[in-house]
Amino acid sequence: MPTTNAHRLLTILALICQLPYSLQQDEEEQHGHTHDLDPMIFTDFAATDEPIGSIMTLHLASMILAFGIIYPIGMVLGLVKSRWHVPVQVLGSLVFVGGFFLAHAHSGRNYEPHNAHRGFAWFVVWSLIAQVAMGAYLKLHLEKGIHGRIRSLFVTAHRWLGILVPVIGYTQIVLGVIAIVGFCYGEHTGQCLAHFIMGSSFAGYGIIMLISLRVGGPWLLKRQRSQEWYDSWMITLWGIVNTFTEHRWGSNWNSSDYQHTSMGIIWVAAGTVGIWLSRNEQRSVVPALVIALTAAAFQGHAQHVANSGHIHSFFGYMLMAGAISRIVEICFVWKKGVFTVSPWQYMPPMFLMMAGVIFMGATEEQLSLLATIGIDPASYINVLLSFAFFLFLYTNILLGLWERLSGYDNKASTEGYTEVEREELHDGASFLEDDEDDYTKEHNALALGSLRQRD
Repeated sequence: MPTTNAHRLLTILALICQLPYSLQQDEEEQHGHTHDLDPMIFTDFAATDEPIGSIMTLHLASMILAFGIIYPIGMVLGLVKSRWHVPVQVLGSLVFVGGFFLAHAHSGRNYEPHNAHRGFAWFVVWSLIAQVAMGAYLKLHLEKGIHGRIRSLFVTAHRWLGILVPVIGYTQIVLGVIAIVGFCYGEHTGQCLAHFIMGSSFAGYGIIMLISLRVGGPWLLKRQRSQEWYDSWMITLWGIVNTFTEHRWGSNWNSSDYQHTSMGIIWVAAGTVGIWLSRNEQRSVVPALVIALTAAAFQGHAQHVANSGHIHSFFGYMLMAGAISRIVEICFVWKKGVFTVSPWQYMPPMFLMMAGVIFMGATEEQLSLLATIGIDPASYINVLLSFAFFLFLYTNILLGLWERLSGYDNKASTEGYTEVEREELHDGASFLEDDEDDYTKEHNALALGSLRQRD
């Protein structure tokens, strides 16, 4: 029976692997719409002037639904080993496949053939194929011979790839929105990358901080490290990247290059200080201080668009608010051994998400478009803050779903906060570390019981 299932699985996977190539070969014949235009016709924007069209709008909506809603929920269900994990992931995959077909069937607006969204799409496709293949293989429960030796590797890879799928999907959605409007092309590419990468980093940092606040206690407690130790490592590594990538080597230096490179250097220096001070489970304000210094630096950041200064200043205010609230939390709010969440502790991650979303919306082309259509910076900032609040809400919903399904919140205090005993915290740290699935555990337990009966 396992051999028959394995043969069917390989057949299905072969057909799935052939699908992308079939789509690419047939799209022009079926729809009379080539995606391989001459790149020389694109000058300032990487898109033509035709309307976007309803099919492309449906493509964008389906990808946001799949990667923004369905796959993250499926990821949470997978971490708690829910029986709904597979159906939800299958639903997400069906929505993704439908959206993929729509992308190859649209007419109207066309795009520069070498855009990042188009190239990254194949990485997304193969990542999902690998995820589905590993999930199907694990469902076969092959335990004998080499399958038993490599099963734990597939379990770990399947889990981590499932966690990364929403991140991969987010990246592709951002690249897709950029491709649709034709921004970040030519001389605008550098500053556009800087805004979206750094903005995503700040928003991601806020999400990680919120995860650590709500459910990260077990993981940190088991490793006997404070969150600032990991934050400092992240700041150091990111500073190294900024130091050597913000200037295009071989070209002349400008004021923006000096600002970004010097910011990378101070991140490296301060990050190493934070690593040293936060060793042995010690809390440290150095990561928050780095955020505050970054906010101060952006107050005097060179701008080239008329309304850019106001939006960048507001970005700095949000970043500074996140840093100050984090320092207050560490020095005055946080108490060792207390596992309740104070309302104040929600402020740092929320401010960081706000700062990240605002910075992603502050590229030169975006702000030039605002000036052209007559939208004032204050109204635009309100819209960006609304997106940040929705992001904060959605992250809390996913964390609440994990807490409820995993039993993490089974001991609530009379004040409504989550309280977990220290012994239970050690048990709760296993959701990212357990390298065995439920079937393997049950199989091993039955084998052990059989041996005991023989004795």
